[in-house]
Formats: sequence, C-alpha cells, structure tokens
Amino acid sequence: MIFTPEIIAVMLAMVFFYFRMAQLRGQKRRYQKDYALKRRKVGGRSKGSALPQDPPGTPPYGITSWWLVALAMLLMLFGLGLFNKMFSQLDQYARYWYIPVCLGTILFAFCFKVRKPVPID
Repeated sequence: MIFTPEIIAVMLAMVFFYFRMAQLRGQKRRYQKDYALKRRKVGGRSKGSALPQDPPGTPPYGITSWWLVALAMLLMLFGLGLFNKMFSQLDQYARYWYIPVCLGTILFAFCFKVRKPVPID
C-alpha cells in the first residue's frame, strides 16, 4: 500500500476519532467512580450494596445530535464517492476527496457524549 499525504490525513483523522472515544471512556469511568463515592456517603445504605447496573444492551455512549451524525456520514460517503469517481460532474474535485472524509470523521467524533449515571437524591 502506498501512503500518500491524503491517506495519511485520513489516518490521522481516524486516530483522532479513536482518541476521542478513549477520552469519553475515561470520562465515563470517572463519573462511575464519583457516583460510587457519593453513594457510599449517603446515610442509611450499606457500604457493600451493589451499584445499579445499566440494563443489558444499553449503549455506553449517547448521541448529541442525530442530524450531525447524518451530516458526518454524508460527508464521509461523499468523499468516498469522489475517491471512487462516482460523480462524473465533479471530476475536477476528485483529487480533494480526503477533505470531506476527514471533516466527516472529525465531526463524527464530536457526535458522542457520555451517559451520566442517575444522580442520588
């Protein structure tokens, strides 16, 4: 495989997406740890009681905006269409295929949020 500057730019966007997901995973762990500490401090509960668990099949992340998800996907698909020369009217822009792919990937990274645990009363 030949690593051109365009491919490297897309790879860097993917690495950014991965690091954003890792950041969100760490943020979720901090929220869970804080929740567990607050739960211990609440009077009248035993220290050994289990923390409430999310129901099986619950996704670990939430979506900030489905419109942004759709826009990011369309940008990435448009860039891939330019790369594969699917749009004959836009052949002069085919060499810039990596720009919508990178922008879509970066936008997609910011479409996720951490689902916080239910606060204790």
